[in-house]
Amino acid sequence: MKSLRLLLVPVLVLSGCESMGPRNPLARTPPTTVGDIARQEDAGRSWIMRQLLAPSPSTLRVEGATVVTADPRVAIGQYEAMIDLDGDPRLHAEALRRAADLRLQRAEAGDGEDGDVEIAIAHYRRILADHPGYAASDRVLYQLARAQQLQGDEAQATASLRMLGERHADSVRSVEARFRAAELLFQQRDYAAAAQEYRAVLERGAASRYAEPAQYKYAWALFQQHQYAQALPVLLTILDRALPRGELADPAAALARVPAASADIASESLRIAGLSFAALGGGGAIAEQLAQPDSPQRLDALLHAALAEQMMARQRYSDAAQTWAAFIARHPRHALAPPFQAHIIEAWRAGGFADLARAAQQDYVERYAADAAYWNGRTPDAGVVETVRMHLDTLARFHHARAQRGAEGSIGDYLRAAHWYARRLALYPDDPQRAATHLLYAEALLDGGRVADAAREFEAVAYDENTPDADAAHAAVLAYRRLGDTEPARRARIDAGLRLAERFPRHPQRGAVLAASAADLLDLGEAPRAIEVAQRALDAQPAPADRRIALSVLADAHYARAEYAPAEQAYAALLALMPADGSGAQTPVVERLAASIYRQGEVLRTAGDAQGAARQFLRVGAVAPQSAIRAAADYDAAAALIGLRDWAAATPVLEAFRARFPDHALIAAVDRKLAVAYDEQDQPAAAAATYARIASRPGEDADARRAAAWRAAQRYDRARLWAQAERAYEQYVRDYPAPSDAALDARVRLAELTAGDPVREQRWLREIVAVARSLNIDAARARAASAQLRLGRIEAENAAHIALALPLERSLPRRVAAMQAALAALDAAADYGFAETTSAATWEIATLYRDLGCALLDVPRPRLASELEREQYALLLEEQAYPFEESAIRAHEANLGRIAQGVWNEWVQRSAAALTELAPARYGKHERRETRYDIPG
Repeated sequence: MKSLRLLLVPVLVLSGCESMGPRNPLARTPPTTVGDIARQEDAGRSWIMRQLLAPSPSTLRVEGATVVTADPRVAIGQYEAMIDLDGDPRLHAEALRRAADLRLQRAEAGDGEDGDVEIAIAHYRRILADHPGYAASDRVLYQLARAQQLQGDEAQATASLRMLGERHADSVRSVEARFRAAELLFQQRDYAAAAQEYRAVLERGAASRYAEPAQYKYAWALFQQHQYAQALPVLLTILDRALPRGELADPAAALARVPAASADIASESLRIAGLSFAALGGGGAIAEQLAQPDSPQRLDALLHAALAEQMMARQRYSDAAQTWAAFIARHPRHALAPPFQAHIIEAWRAGGFADLARAAQQDYVERYAADAAYWNGRTPDAGVVETVRMHLDTLARFHHARAQRGAEGSIGDYLRAAHWYARRLALYPDDPQRAATHLLYAEALLDGGRVADAAREFEAVAYDENTPDADAAHAAVLAYRRLGDTEPARRARIDAGLRLAERFPRHPQRGAVLAASAADLLDLGEAPRAIEVAQRALDAQPAPADRRIALSVLADAHYARAEYAPAEQAYAALLALMPADGSGAQTPVVERLAASIYRQGEVLRTAGDAQGAARQFLRVGAVAPQSAIRAAADYDAAAALIGLRDWAAATPVLEAFRARFPDHALIAAVDRKLAVAYDEQDQPAAAAATYARIASRPGEDADARRAAAWRAAQRYDRARLWAQAERAYEQYVRDYPAPSDAALDARVRLAELTAGDPVREQRWLREIVAVARSLNIDAARARAASAQLRLGRIEAENAAHIALALPLERSLPRRVAAMQAALAALDAAADYGFAETTSAATWEIATLYRDLGCALLDVPRPRLASELEREQYALLLEEQAYPFEESAIRAHEANLGRIAQGVWNEWVQRSAAALTELAPARYGKHERRETRYDIPG
C-alpha cells in the first residue's frame, strides 16, 4: 500500500498572564511541533499565526500492505467485503485496518467520498473493540487520532494519542503520540494536561528527537499556568545548553552566537525566563533561582540584563532599574557594575523619574570614582572615570541651577552643588576646566551660607600662580563683606581689599575696594590708616558712588582726629557730589559739615578768641543754613558777642534766632539775652516785648517770670506806650498779687494811667486802699492815704457837677448826698494822719462847703410876684448858704491851725488865702501876716 502522509494543522492560540504565546523556534529544526505559529495579541498587539509547511513527524507510514490496486475504491470494496466474512480474526482486523487506511488516505487526498472519515473511524474503533489483542493496536490508535483530527474532533484525537502513549509505552510511536497529545492539549489551552504529556516525553530520555521540543513546550505549559518557579529550571537548562560557553552579559550578542537551528528556542526561552523572573519579583528572583543547586551561575549577568531589557521594552522602567540594581547589590565589584549602574540612570530618565535618575548618578559617582573602593587593586577604567566626571558636572549644575531659581530648600541645593564641585576638583586635579569649576565651587559655597569658606576659595583662584584671576579676587572681597561687621570679619575684608589693590592695580573695582577698606579701617578706630587708604581710593578716580565713600571716610577720619578744617574741606567736596533731589541724602553730610565748622568755633572759644569763635559759629549758618546744629551755633555766636559787649552785633543774631527757631529749647535763654541787649541799647519798647514773652512762658522759673512781667510793664511805661503799660501792670497785679508791695506799686501806677477814666481810676484807688490796709506799714498807708484823697476829690468833683435848680427840693438833696460821700472819702483820707494828705483833704472839704454855699446863692430865682418876695427869697437862700460858708471857714481854719504843728504846705497856704476871702475881717492882709505864717526852715 502506498504510504499516507497526514499533516495535522491545529490553530494554536495561547494566553497567559503576559498574554503571550510561544513563537516558532522549531520551524527549521525537525521534528517540528504540531500546530501553527500564531500571531497573538499582547497588550493590544496580535501575533499572526503561520502554518508550518515542513514535513511533520505526524505522518504515518502504514505497514503490512503489499499490493495496492490502482483504484482505491475497488480495494476498499474488497477489504470491506472481507470484513463481513467469517474467518480468521487476524484477517478480519487487518481488513478493517486496511479499509480504514485507504478511506483516510482518499479523504486526505481530497478525492474520496462522503463518509470516508467517519467509516474509517468506525473501522478503527471496531478493531480496538473486537480485537483487543491486535498486534498493531498502537498503529490503529495512531491512525484513529489522525482521522479524528481530520474530522475536527481534536479532543477525541488527543484521547486516542494519550491512550496510545499510556497503553503502548514500548511502542515506537509512544513518545511521538504523547508529544502529539501534548501539542493538541496545549492548543486546547489545557496546559496542565499538556505539561503532563511533555514531562512524560522528557522522562523517556534525552535521546528522543522529541526531547528538546518537548522540554521547550513543557516550560511554556508551566509558564502558561503561572508556575514560574517550576518553569525556570527547565528554561535555564535550555539556555545553558543553547548559549555559548562562558559568562555572558549581552543578550543580543549571546543569541547572535547561537546556531540558527537553536536560535529561536534560545531567544524565546530567554524571553519567557525574563517574564517568569519578573512575575516572581525581578532581580531578587534571579538570585534566588541561581542559588538553587546545579543552577547555571554563568547566566547571572545575562539573565539580569535580559530581564531589565524586557522591562525597558514594556516601559516598566522601575522594574528595569531594580533588576540592574539587584545584580550590582550582589556583585558590587563586578566588571559589569558600572555599565549596569549607567543603565539604571537611563531607565529612570526614560521613565521621567528625574530625582531617581540623579540619585543613581550620585551612586555612580560614589561607587566608581577613581578613589572609590571599587578600584582597589586595579586601574580605574578611563571610560568610567570620564563618565564620573560627566555625572559630577550634571549633579553640580543641576543643584546650582535649582538653587538659583529660588526653589524651596535652595540653601541645601547650593551646598549639594558645592559638594559635587569639590569632588570634581579633588578627582581631576589636571582638568583644563579646573579654574572655572573652582569658581563655581566658591559661588555655591557663598550662596549656601559658607561665606568664609567661599572667600578662601575665591582667593585660591584669584592668586593662583599660573592663572591669577582679578574677578575672583574681587569676589573674595565681596564674600568677606558678607561675614558681618565683627572685627575679625572687617580685618579679613580689609586684607583682601588691600591685596586686590596691590596685585591688580588696573582692576576696575580697585577704587571701590579701597574706599570700602578705608571705611572698615575707620570703623575699627584706625583713623590714620583710614585717611591714607581713602586718599589712595580718591587717587584711583573711582566711580562717583565710591568717591563719595572715600570722601566720607576722609572727612570722618579727620573729624575723629579733631582736624576740623580738613574735615570741613572733605565734607564740602562730598556735599558737591550729592544729588540735590530732595531725597534727604545730603542731610547727614550737611550736618557733619556744619559740625566741623562749629567745632572750629569751639576750639577758638576755648583758646579765648571770642571774636574768632563768633565768626566760625556764624559761618555755620552761612555754609549750612538748614543744619540742625545751626541753632546752637547762632546762640553760641550771640553769646560770644554778648561776652564782648558787642550789643549791636549780638542783637540781630538773637532776633534772627527767634524768627528762625521759635520753638527751640534755647528760645527762653535767647529772650533773656535779647532783653539785656535791648536794655543796654536803651530800646525800652523792644525790651518790654521781650520781657513780656519771658513772663508768659510756662517753662520759666516763677521768680523770673514775675520779674520779667514787672520789667515789661516798666519798659512799656518808659517807652510811653500807655495802653501796653496799663495792660502789663494790670496783668502783673492779676498774676502776682503777692508780694503786695510790688502789686501796690503797680496799682498806684494803674491809677495814674487811668486818671482820665474815673470808673477805672476809682477801681485801682480802692484796691490801693484795700491792699495798703492789709499791709499796715507806713509806706503802704501813705499810698493808701493818697489814693483815698484822690477818691475824695473824685467824689467832690462828682458833687460839684450836680447843679442846683428849681425846684430846689429835687436837686439839693442829690447835691447834698454827693457832698456827704465826698466828705466821707475826704475824712477817710485825713484819718490816715499824714500832714500832707490831711491838709489836702481839709482844703478839699472846705472847698466842698464853700462850693455848696455858692451854688445855693446862684440858684435861679423863681418868678415872684413882687420885689419884696424876691428879696425875701434871696435872704432865705443866704440863710441856707451861710452854714456852709461857715463850715468852709472852719475847715480852712483847721488847716491853718496846723501851722502850730509845723505844717506849712501848699494846702495850708491855700487855706490861708481862702480865709482872706471868706473872712477878710479876721484874716485880711496886714503887715505882720507874712511874719506870722512864715514857717522857718
